[in-house]
Amino acid sequence: MPARTGKQYLEKLKKDRREIYLDGERIDDITEHPELKGAAEAVAHLYDLQYEYPDIMLTENEKGEKVATAFMFPKTKEDLWKIHKASKLWSEYSAGIMGRSPDYLNITFACYASRTDVWRKYGEEEKAKNLENYFKYIRDNDLCLTHCIVNPQVDRSVPEAMQGEGDLALHKVGETEDSIIVSGARMLGTLAPFADEMTIYPSRAGKGIRPEDTKYALMFAVPMDQPGMKLICRDSFSKKRDTFDYPLSSRFDEQDAIVIFDNAHIPKERVFIDGNTELYRAVTDEVNWGAYIVFQAMTRALTKLEFLFGIGHMIADMNGVNAFDHIKEKLGEIWQYKELTRSAIVSAIEGAKENGVNGVLVPDARPLTALRGCMPKWIPRAIELIQLVGGGGFLCTPSRKDMQGPLRPYIDKYYQARNKSALEKIKVNRLAWDFIGSDLAGRGELYERFYLVDSFRVTMDTYTNADKTAEMALVKRFLDQMVLEEEKEFV
Repeated sequence: MPARTGKQYLEKLKKDRREIYLDGERIDDITEHPELKGAAEAVAHLYDLQYEYPDIMLTENEKGEKVATAFMFPKTKEDLWKIHKASKLWSEYSAGIMGRSPDYLNITFACYASRTDVWRKYGEEEKAKNLENYFKYIRDNDLCLTHCIVNPQVDRSVPEAMQGEGDLALHKVGETEDSIIVSGARMLGTLAPFADEMTIYPSRAGKGIRPEDTKYALMFAVPMDQPGMKLICRDSFSKKRDTFDYPLSSRFDEQDAIVIFDNAHIPKERVFIDGNTELYRAVTDEVNWGAYIVFQAMTRALTKLEFLFGIGHMIADMNGVNAFDHIKEKLGEIWQYKELTRSAIVSAIEGAKENGVNGVLVPDARPLTALRGCMPKWIPRAIELIQLVGGGGFLCTPSRKDMQGPLRPYIDKYYQARNKSALEKIKVNRLAWDFIGSDLAGRGELYERFYLVDSFRVTMDTYTNADKTAEMALVKRFLDQMVLEEEKEFV
């Protein structure tokens, strides 16, 4: 079938019977639940956007059917630009709030499927075929995926396989002729209530798995209504109030969940790693996953910084504070973050190289890795700067009911801005507050700090893994010119 519409997405979601809990209650119909409906409809709109911008958001599979651009194997820089533009359109719909829009996992599995040679290198021919077949299945049915790739936080001072006597982390407990049986938990299933499938694969922490940890070395995918799989959601930040009061929270809470597997049978044709610790440790690096997924993530981050700069300028301009140097400096700082991000994305595309296997282009990882270490600092800093620009205005903003109440004449008089009516000013402040100060905003800031590993570890790794050859040679050229007289005599 070709790429889905929003209606088709919601129809499938409505029929789903996943075992998912919110506030202790099992949710029967996600599309109608008051705290989930808004985000379900937001994801549906993303699918509709594919048909509003087909030249950017759609490509063709081998059969000539229209499929999502994010599933593409990029062979040219134009292909990478197309993937970037498609992700940008989706991210702009939520101002970058929805970090797990479907393109995130689409690109992940396109990355895996383009490098099944890595599976074959480690002797996993059957698993490589499973992966190829699964990729075609999700691509040709335009499915929405989530993932859970981190084991529960219990005791990070010991190997994950040792926590709770080895019973807490996701692990294999048995096998039948047609399936493997797994138990344990994983976090953090962002978008879990709205996805079609759950995927399990190695994270950066996968390198810590030991040769003896074979039962923990797992990679697979299952439908969200897989028997034996339960999901527990965090508190919903989706506001039941009017979209005027909470224009973002009412629509874009993509949710996060813990997934629990309780003797769940995973069909063997959906298993991609089963006990091969060498492959589990190596796969993330060897398929160039980091370059592809950070390419998508920084496209979304760019959108978020663009929104922050735009809303910051609008607040400063309507209050007249953009005449002050210290406000200009704050907004200029956000502009710098935005432009450095944009420039790094351009550099990643223009510096792309073939993977050396099948002609697929890999974005230049260097500027993306630099952004990956900076972004967990930049976005929280940009949010802080908007708070400083807006100040107390965020704390005294009327609601829709106030605007429709008996004091509206006073509101119109006393809430006006330098160049905007009271209504226009209130709308700007409410939109900004929902982005930087509401409970959804708090979740978003924490998400930006940790969703691609914390800045400390990423920045440490950039130094450890950096190719220092050229820089050392530059320094040595000057050192070689610093010769003492006795050195000349010795020579």
